Amino acid sequence: MPAECKVVRDLKNCKVIGGFVAALLLLGANPASGAGQDIGTLSHIHSVRAYGDQVILGTHEGLFRYVDEKTVLLMGKEIFDVMGLAVFGKQLYASGHPGSGSKLPQPVGLLSSADGGKSWKKLGLQGEVDFHLLETAGADMYGADSGSGNLLYSNNAGKKWTSRGKNLMSDIAVNPAKVGSALALRDGKLISTQNSFTKMRAVDSILTFSSLDWIKGSLLATAGKSLYRSSDLGLSWKKMSDFPEATSTVTQSSKIIAVVAGNSIYKSTDGGKTFKKM
Repeated sequence: MPAECKVVRDLKNCKVIGGFVAALLLLGANPASGAGQDIGTLSHIHSVRAYGDQVILGTHEGLFRYVDEKTVLLMGKEIFDVMGLAVFGKQLYASGHPGSGSKLPQPVGLLSSADGGKSWKKLGLQGEVDFHLLETAGADMYGADSGSGNLLYSNNAGKKWTSRGKNLMSDIAVNPAKVGSALALRDGKLISTQNSFTKMRAVDSILTFSSLDWIKGSLLATAGKSLYRSSDLGLSWKKMSDFPEATSTVTQSSKIIAVVAGNSIYKSTDGGKTFKKM
């Protein structure tokens, strides 16, 4: 998910940040419906995350809930540039830059929300770190600092951090069942670690991956136009579903799986058996 994503009419070549995925949505400038906001008013979308039964967006203008390809809803009153966004259960974590009129420091460091983004608590690194990649599974947390270019790791939910050197990962999926265990993508290839990237090894696969996501009982990845699932820590993959265009992002919660394919978001509520365009 390198570089920021400018909202234009054709985003096939756009990049987004937040687990480091590529290509997002076709965001038209159509009028919003109901109490929602026109999605075309968003200048940058950095990340897409499943949150309960919703799909949420970390954007230059704040945190939004995705309603449909025309409409988004603002979540909370604190407006800041949500560069890094991570979800663990009902807990949200974010990083980025303060918005106009915000009293947050620059950069905002690591923030957390337990009420769906209505309010945010400062966890640390205020004025120091701007995470453009943020991933977590309980106490295990990884963040790619845009300032230093380093990958930082915390084993106590962001209270203290150590550096793992220059970040070469485009996405990281944290094993929710084992501390220090994770999979990552480097140039589309799988990397595995059992000690939080102090040491790592390549995992052989014929697939070139674009994104990963891991929650309890479900390890998913996108490659080409397809979604895959692994039941053996990434050693082998079984195709779950095909999409009309190239996939760029997979994100999941205990209730939904969402896949960004081409310029659309597809959502499954039956564990990936079927998907419907949002």
